[in-house]
Amino acid sequence: MDTAFRKNSKYPFIRSALKKRYDRAALDAILRRAEEKYAGLAAKCVDATPGEWTHLKNTILPTAAVYTALLETDPDNALAVTRDALLGLCRTGNRMMRIILRIPGMKSLFMRVLPDMAMSLFGRECGFDYTNYHADQTHLAMDTVSCPYCRYASLLGVEALMPTFCESDFATYGGLPGIRFERTQTLGTGGDRCDFRFTRE
Repeated sequence: MDTAFRKNSKYPFIRSALKKRYDRAALDAILRRAEEKYAGLAAKCVDATPGEWTHLKNTILPTAAVYTALLETDPDNALAVTRDALLGLCRTGNRMMRIILRIPGMKSLFMRVLPDMAMSLFGRECGFDYTNYHADQTHLAMDTVSCPYCRYASLLGVEALMPTFCESDFATYGGLPGIRFERTQTLGTGGDRCDFRFTRE
């Protein structure tokens, strides 16, 4: 388990996002504190499975480290700044997918690989549980009823980030050409499930 924030793959983007808002002295102070926070937060996750650790490393820990650091350095804006940084990163991925999906045949390919991607990233080995799973050439549906983002947000004391984690799905998958992403509720915003739906239009 790598507990170095600066070695995290999201660090360069986070630093760039914060640099737009803070001067050099403030930025350095925030990043130093986030480095300390990251190591402490990671130490609380020693029992995470390899699949859970993928989500911890890629999203939960770097986001939580920045948020908890900002709570001490800029508390009035901590949640908003953290939200903007995470959603900005997701929108970057969304723009790349939009470009790829405009290539002929890529929408059909996306729907063919989506079930395997959903199971490898959001299946039980990654700490999720789900019901009502269905996938075919034009649809994928699954209701997530247990989510590591919620569990680890609670464990790490960053429950305020739960809605932002949920919102990041729309920033990633919303508005894709020819692929409709829908969800009416999430565990992180008080629902009893996250009802994911992808439809090839």
